[in-house]
Amino acid sequence: MKKINNYEQGYFSIENKVLSLKPHLLKTYLYINSLDFKRGGIWHSQRKLADGLGISVRSLQRHLKELCSMNFITKERRGFNKTNLMKCLVGIVEKVKEKKEELTTNFKKSFPKTTTRKKLKFNNFTGRNYSKEEWDKLENKLLGWE
Repeated sequence: MKKINNYEQGYFSIENKVLSLKPHLLKTYLYINSLDFKRGGIWHSQRKLADGLGISVRSLQRHLKELCSMNFITKERRGFNKTNLMKCLVGIVEKVKEKKEELTTNFKKSFPKTTTRKKLKFNNFTGRNYSKEEWDKLENKLLGWE
């Protein structure tokens, strides 16, 4: 039986124009970012990260090198015979939020504003005027008595 981790079951929706990363780098960056839930950095081994992503260790090393050169993550050496501490930069989240706001405002501006349209609410509909006999007939039909 093949083991499926949570990363493969989930999904993520973001327009990559914001980060301008290649798809494999975006996947690696988002995976590392998801492991860093306390924003203190992660110190997972390269083997564990590669297994989580479903890639080889050498591919992960190339991804990390490229992400470091693009300033998306930072690596700090923790000491002899210890794994490195990797941190995702926080400025990326703000960049995504800014781009989202920009796209939202541009999308809203693309629609013409119409002031003649009546706003629909729950309480501004007029009810039907039924007589007592019509109400009783409707009630009996709904209850299945008729």
